[in-house]
Amino acid sequence: MRTCIIGAGITGLATAWQLKRQGAEVLLLEQSGTAGGAIRSVRRGGYLAEEGPNSIQLNSLEIEEFFESIPGLGHELVAAEPAAKKRFIVRGGKPLAVPMGPWQAVRSPLWSFSGKLRVLREPFVAPAAADVEESVAAFVRRRLGDELYRYAINPLVGGIYAGDPERLSLRHAFPKLHALEQAHGGLIRGALAKMREARRRPGPKPNKRIVSFREGLDSLTRRIAEALGDKLRCGVSIDSIRQSADEKWSVQWTADGSPQSADFDRLILTVPAHRLPSLPLPDSLGTALAPLDAIEYPPVSVLSLGYRREQVAHPLDGFGALVPECEGRKILGVLFPSSVFPGRAPADRVLLTVFVGGTRQPELTSDDPESLLRIVGPELDSLLGVRGEPDFVHLKHWPKAIPQYTLGYGRIFEHIATAEAAHPGLRLAGNYRTGISLTYCLEAALSEGGSSRTAAKTDRIIPPPR
Repeated sequence: MRTCIIGAGITGLATAWQLKRQGAEVLLLEQSGTAGGAIRSVRRGGYLAEEGPNSIQLNSLEIEEFFESIPGLGHELVAAEPAAKKRFIVRGGKPLAVPMGPWQAVRSPLWSFSGKLRVLREPFVAPAAADVEESVAAFVRRRLGDELYRYAINPLVGGIYAGDPERLSLRHAFPKLHALEQAHGGLIRGALAKMREARRRPGPKPNKRIVSFREGLDSLTRRIAEALGDKLRCGVSIDSIRQSADEKWSVQWTADGSPQSADFDRLILTVPAHRLPSLPLPDSLGTALAPLDAIEYPPVSVLSLGYRREQVAHPLDGFGALVPECEGRKILGVLFPSSVFPGRAPADRVLLTVFVGGTRQPELTSDDPESLLRIVGPELDSLLGVRGEPDFVHLKHWPKAIPQYTLGYGRIFEHIATAEAAHPGLRLAGNYRTGISLTYCLEAALSEGGSSRTAAKTDRIIPPPR
């Protein structure tokens, strides 16, 4: 079967490579001048900053094998430093370490004694009915209490989605947590059951770790683009997309001023949902996908700052710090990339990556680095003891950053399923459908490309139409 993929972000690239390595005919079309989508690494003055995702949670043998299949990529893989396991959450204006085990949790000042006692009630809280759709906030308050919501899950959701836990759907934003409660009656019971299941599972176990690449995450997208060769066309203009009576897809595009066209058995659209209206889709398909315009993409500004080590009082001995909404700060969180991966800053320098905006404070985002630094500077001074001016500044402003799996998102999946059923050979893919993490995007791509072992996993992380 001949497949056309439109959109060369990580989902489109990974899907195209998976199909090509299996011998399928595939053509990947990208309207911008370069492939990679939101994965962009910037190298300047000895610093290496990420404009989008900062790392990948490597937790499956399938993804490891996929990386190994990409020519020239395997030797570039780097694992996070052991210190990166340490995470911080701000409370009372101070970054406090997140406990890494039960004994640390007992002694941690991050939560009060009454908050810790409330968690012990979790195994005795009845699960919600299977057909009830809860917000993430309501779920956590019901199972773990308000304090754990405010000083654990709220900042976590701000760090992952840049979103509002009061509006995000647990079933769709965190489907594994929803499934854990439904299958095992609770989180603690479910976690213990998963541990027992993992120990009993035969065969080799994945070495779960956080990874990146020596020259940044865009090594992944660049290497795939190189491996695809002429199967990837960037800088094209999509002129027409039509489906014929025999269910073939006819795509016309212009590259370097030359019009081209081809017929395909399958069409996979991996552009962000907010970009779908810009494609010249058939009227019937455009109408079917119109409800996807309702998907919310809040703005996020990503400010990378380099300092001399002596300018920062905090030891930066961890992955980063997340900021709860109730702390009233002007940032969502700050990562410590130079503490996590080697080569992110020159010797005697450190790199900080600060996130601003999201659904919490969209009005604070900006594409002007100076104005954003005036907002961020006092926050870093207060939280981390950062003094003086940075010697490296790089800003990436995303006007539409991360899709929000809000309450009622099941209707989005219904519209997608209806559109696909009415247009045979069509497939929609991307982080608005398969989950926002790079891991989920890669697993979905492997499933689309026919990896049966990954398909079983992906079926569990893609919320089904209801």
